[in-house]
Amino acid sequence: MGALEQDIQSQLHHLKSQLEQVRLTQRDSSFKHRREQQVLQRLLTSLSDACATDDPRLLSGLLELKVTIEKQKDISTLIPKLVILERLIKQHTVVMDKHKKQLDSQVKHAGETLLRVAGIPSKIKRDLRDLLSFCARSNTAQSEQAIKLLAIYERSIKIFASNPDHATPILHNDSSRELLNKLNDELQQLITELDFTGESGEQLSDIRAKLLLGVSTQSLLEETLHILKLVVQGTNSERKTSQQFLSQVNESLASSLKSSAQITDQSLSYFEQRVEHGKELHTLISESHSLLRESSSIEAAQQSLSPLFDQLSSLSERLKYAEQREKALIERMQFGHGQLESLAETTQDYRRRLDDQAERIQQDPLTRVLNRTAFNEKMEIEYRRWIRNQHNLRVVQFDIDGFKAVNDSFGYTAGDKALKIIARCIKSDLANTDIIARYSGEEFVVIFPDRVDSESLELVKSIQTQISRLPFKFRENNLNITLSVASTVFKHSDTPEEVLERLRVQLQESKKIGTNQFIWT
Repeated sequence: MGALEQDIQSQLHHLKSQLEQVRLTQRDSSFKHRREQQVLQRLLTSLSDACATDDPRLLSGLLELKVTIEKQKDISTLIPKLVILERLIKQHTVVMDKHKKQLDSQVKHAGETLLRVAGIPSKIKRDLRDLLSFCARSNTAQSEQAIKLLAIYERSIKIFASNPDHATPILHNDSSRELLNKLNDELQQLITELDFTGESGEQLSDIRAKLLLGVSTQSLLEETLHILKLVVQGTNSERKTSQQFLSQVNESLASSLKSSAQITDQSLSYFEQRVEHGKELHTLISESHSLLRESSSIEAAQQSLSPLFDQLSSLSERLKYAEQREKALIERMQFGHGQLESLAETTQDYRRRLDDQAERIQQDPLTRVLNRTAFNEKMEIEYRRWIRNQHNLRVVQFDIDGFKAVNDSFGYTAGDKALKIIARCIKSDLANTDIIARYSGEEFVVIFPDRVDSESLELVKSIQTQISRLPFKFRENNLNITLSVASTVFKHSDTPEEVLERLRVQLQESKKIGTNQFIWT
């Protein structure tokens, strides 16, 4: 009867241990399931907030992810869907990033353009000068500066609209008409530097087409205001997208840190359980040795060791379950590591886009050479190096002959195509140390540092000849485009401003003679 009672007690103890393990398994599984569901729900919410888009693939992916989270039992199957969504989000961010272009210089240019418009009341001009000078001193946010400038444009338009008789006579003056045409050309040039896509890009193309046909002073202000609105809209959209991206990164980091803390706590708990299991195993082994020494026969030893074997079997089951939990913990750690790697890749990709944007800020978006701002910076660097070393420093200016006639006759698309071809042709003959920039609508400037004059002269003449032989074809019409060239070298006490002014005067004088001129001083 004693052996039977021991056997029953052993079985009860075994069943009790199994019940305990089942409860622990159920509790851990429930906790893990709820936690993962919460993490994925938060991730889905963040994605939905950060991806306000009309892209049907991205919207479909988010909807599919939401349905999967609600019904899915095996979380690991979600990883491919998350990877696809991540790529779609990156593509969406890249598209939005293209709209972010040189707002500060555009607002400044718009303000300076309005300052030069005749007929603007002195009070408005004074407010505009104060705005531009204040923003230059205080680093005002571009959007805030644009909004203030927008208000000044609205005031100007109201004045012109309410006093049409006052505005009209201005155009009877030749200098005023020349100023209007110059502002018109500058606004067209500005539009070529705006790299907008979609509806905004189409609206800019329509505005440029109107400008090519010629507009009145009032229409010029209205179109300028329209362009300014497009720039503000694009900037606000990009700022919102950037804020959402940073918010998403912060939430992902917070989630990863929280998950890491939970993994650490759970790992410590498992370690403590391992220590307890080790102590229990050591105790059972010691008791087994003692019982064996005290037993007088094999039968007695078997009878005394039977309960210990049951306890060892129970301990073995618990150790097996502990291994399963530790394996699950390792998988969670690997998943968390994958999330951190994905986040690191996302941030690196964003950093690369910022670096690309910084490079594009210095490029003319049409011809892919340096823009005027970047050229001025390079010129200042070379000028200071020339002061120190007094090496040969030559500047060459290329001006496309009759470029306005190309735009008027064949449209700005033809003009843009010609600019791209000419810029590529000039750049292909230059060395890496030479500097080329698009200085204005149809003008390119090249700096030759450390070149001897004879080599520079031969190269520039070769470029001029190559351009004159290029077979341009617009609307089935063959057309030859030529360049007028002026070049001068830094000497004595020259400054960059004096050198550029000297080139401007030389080109003006040469164009009075005809096309395809060449001046070398």
